Amino acid sequence: MVFENLLILSVGESGMALDKGTGKTVWQSANKEAGYSTPLPWQHGGKWLALVSSGQAYLAVEPRTGKEQWRIRWLTQYNVNAADPIIDSDQVFISSGYGKGGALLKPDAGPEPKVLWKNKTLRTQRNAAVLVGSHLFGVDGDTNEKAALECVDIAAGQVKWSEPAVGSGALMAADGKLIVLGDRGELMVAPASPEGFQPTARAQVLGGKCWTVPVLANGLIWCRNSRGDVVCVDVRARPQ
Repeated sequence: MVFENLLILSVGESGMALDKGTGKTVWQSANKEAGYSTPLPWQHGGKWLALVSSGQAYLAVEPRTGKEQWRIRWLTQYNVNAADPIIDSDQVFISSGYGKGGALLKPDAGPEPKVLWKNKTLRTQRNAAVLVGSHLFGVDGDTNEKAALECVDIAAGQVKWSEPAVGSGALMAADGKLIVLGDRGELMVAPASPEGFQPTARAQVLGGKCWTVPVLANGLIWCRNSRGDVVCVDVRARPQ
């Protein structure tokens, strides 16, 4: 994560920062097990924070100094907290796989945020869910089990629908739509609706294991599988 003149990395218990011009270390956290999530910028309470994960917690630190603002203990099998947090106004959703589940947090002035709800309805092992309106859309379950794409009401933590055909694939959102790559290489585009998963377009674009988030850029969707095969799908509007 680039912040002002800093490059903030997920290294150590709560990250580290380098001067992006020189590479010099500006600050670094304790030499403990890091998490796998990408540092995420968040402007909250009139100041900037960086949300990071360690092997045992999710934390918020001041990006300029590394000073810890709050943390929530979050223990997961193998100490894997890989999915990026999701910001919803003044609240933060976190989630991990391996049977852990997710929680909606509301940080305040204390060293630990308030937990608004916590359950196992959405267990994101690797890739974060996406938030569209008031609903989370994400893959629930691990790669070694029957995972499924789910829609979850973020306010209540309740599942609205589940679609097993996606498996442990990945997704992104754009223009009110979900762009989903199933774990066996089927690309699907569907409205981001709590009423159900109803693709308006779908095509088998890859084979093998597909766990990487598809990327939309300038009307092109890029997809990759675990072998490194890459395919580019043109979804630009055709002239009439």
